Amino acid sequence: MLLKYRGNRSQTDVIAAVPEVGSVATLSRLENANVEMKPEKVLALLRYYEAPQGDIDEALENLERAKETPGWAPPRGSSEAFRSLSAIETNAKLIRGYHETNVPGMLQTRAYAQALMWDFARKQPDEGRRRQLEKEVHERLEFRMRRQNLLDGDRAPLYEAVMAESCLRIQRGGRVAMREQLRHLYNVAENKPRVRLRVLLDSAPSAGSALHNAMTLLKPFDGERGRLVYLENRNRGGELITDEAEIEAYMASLDDLWVDACGKEETMDVLKHYIEKLTD
Repeated sequence: MLLKYRGNRSQTDVIAAVPEVGSVATLSRLENANVEMKPEKVLALLRYYEAPQGDIDEALENLERAKETPGWAPPRGSSEAFRSLSAIETNAKLIRGYHETNVPGMLQTRAYAQALMWDFARKQPDEGRRRQLEKEVHERLEFRMRRQNLLDGDRAPLYEAVMAESCLRIQRGGRVAMREQLRHLYNVAENKPRVRLRVLLDSAPSAGSALHNAMTLLKPFDGERGRLVYLENRNRGGELITDEAEIEAYMASLDDLWVDACGKEETMDVLKHYIEKLTD
């Protein structure tokens, strides 16, 4: 939002006009949600940019809401894009994603998530990198579990997730862990009204046609203001898309996948089928 309203102004000019921000480096971190968003700095910037009062009020409300969600700080070594995603998720009103190979992080069980992280670490060809990732597993796992708290409570965002059928078929962590994961998905789909989970069957017209195999649209406000797309990249890092034309393309892809995915009842039937396949 700050980046959008800055427009063509140089960061140097902004700092000269709004000295309380501190420095160009601080402004850059604020724009990328890579530092604590202090309300007084955000307010000063938005007033300088002559943002509509409605946007200012909503931004301050979102910052207040973020304070109510403890433990948001991403693990050490996280990319700037992922840090930005984590901060923006806290304030989002809508999160819609597509996942082709893994259950989305917001819906993963502890055992499933841990299996993914250990598998990723052990496959690293560089020994130093592998050891570092192994040391980080606990920290990253705890952060992933805390992120899921965003889906609870009266102010939870509307969370919509389309999962390719392959997510249900590929076992992570063995039969017991995978069965637990599938049962968790079934429970979420049945009981969380703010979570809309859909399965895209292998036979669906748009299967295999997604613009990216793990993409998430976030909307921090009603309407189109401030929206962005996050593209996940192999369990760490990723890329934030803020260009409007690119966002429209990813939104169209997400819309096609949503239309072709199973409805709620059929999704639950598919989940039940895969649960039964893993039941002794």
